[in-house]
Amino acid sequence: MDVERWWPPFAEIVALVWIVLFVVDVAISFDVLVVSESLTETIRATLQWLLVVFLLDVALLYRWSEHGPRGFVRSNWFLILTVVPWFRPFRLLRIGRSIRTLRLLTGSRRVGSFFNKVRRKCYSLWHRLRD
Repeated sequence: MDVERWWPPFAEIVALVWIVLFVVDVAISFDVLVVSESLTETIRATLQWLLVVFLLDVALLYRWSEHGPRGFVRSNWFLILTVVPWFRPFRLLRIGRSIRTLRLLTGSRRVGSFFNKVRRKCYSLWHRLRD
C-alpha cells in the first residue's frame, strides 16, 4: 500500500513541526518571545489540530499491525506515549529517524553530505570542549 510508505515520514515531519510550535508557544507563555495576539492564537490552534494527526498515526499503525492490542502496545509504547502533548518532545530522542526522513524528502546527496559535515563539526567541537 502506498500510504504505508509515505505516512511515517509525514508523521515525523509533523512531529518536528509540532515540537517547534510547542517551543514557540512556551516561549510566548513565559514572555521570552513577543508576538501578536493573532499569531499566538494561530499557533495554539495549530497545536490542537496537529493532535489529530498523532491520534490518526497510532490508529493507522494499529490497523497495519499484525499484532493484537497487547502486542501492538508492547512494540509501540513509545509512540503511544508521545501522543500525549507534554511527552511529544521526547520524539527528539528519535532524531536520527527524522534526519533520515528529511533526506528521503529531499532526495539529494548534498543534504546527506551537509548532515555529515555538521555531525563531524559537532563531534570535533565536543572533543575540543572535553580536552
